[in-house]
Amino acid sequence: MSALVVTLLRFSFLAAIWLLIIFMLVTIRNDIFGTKIRERRHKAPAARTQRVEASSAPRHLVVVRGPLTGTAIPLGTSAITVGRSPDCALVLDDGYASSRHARFYAEGEDWIIEDLNSTNGTWVGTQKIVSPVRLDIGTPVVIGKTTMELR
Repeated sequence: MSALVVTLLRFSFLAAIWLLIIFMLVTIRNDIFGTKIRERRHKAPAARTQRVEASSAPRHLVVVRGPLTGTAIPLGTSAITVGRSPDCALVLDDGYASSRHARFYAEGEDWIIEDLNSTNGTWVGTQKIVSPVRLDIGTPVVIGKTTMELR
């Protein structure tokens, strides 16, 4: 082999080693400090002209146990994703939660939870779910160390 090829192989090997070291440092930093949570800006709801009648439909997804206890997400018509990814509506800083762990969505008056092929599963009450499940108000949903319910 020529000296040029040997020199290029040496520099390629050196670059690969440095990329591996940088990747390991980024992984260690993310494990120690968790994922960055970006603040989301929500548009103010439009003023209502009619008075909404009280109904038994749930209005909020509330975290009742875990690091985010007390957090309430208003239920609208769009789906709510839960997981560690900053793109989720409810971001969990929990090693037992997947990036996109579960999804809550409306189906008529009912709210449905669907596990998004998470590693550790989603529990409704005492049952691990394998398919979408209709949720009742007050039924605990456990994802990792976080428990939430519809209210």
